[in-house]
Amino acid sequence: MDHRWVQDISGGSGIALYDFLDVWDLDIIVQLHPNAEDDHRWRFTESNQYLAKSADVAFFNGAVNFEPWEFIWKSWVPKKYQFFLWLAAHDRCWTADTLARRGLPHPNQCPL
Repeated sequence: MDHRWVQDISGGSGIALYDFLDVWDLDIIVQLHPNAEDDHRWRFTESNQYLAKSADVAFFNGAVNFEPWEFIWKSWVPKKYQFFLWLAAHDRCWTADTLARRGLPHPNQCPL
């Protein structure tokens, strides 16, 4: 390999240099065969075939699955209460201790 493509790189930032080095490493490792047919493999399924569902699962891999969503959003209570329950379930209510942590005015004890 003569690596003539390297001569086309000029200027750039540090990030571009890192990208260049990554491509350089791949160029050394990968051997292309011009007469060989491409082999496409999808690594997120057993069959190595692309499925939209497997892409969706891969995209949300590691996401937190919140089980009580149906209990909250399918209940008969008004939407404003559903929204409050959703915030409470995710620990996002601005309670007195949350307000205190943020340095905002807050009651010393719960008014209820």
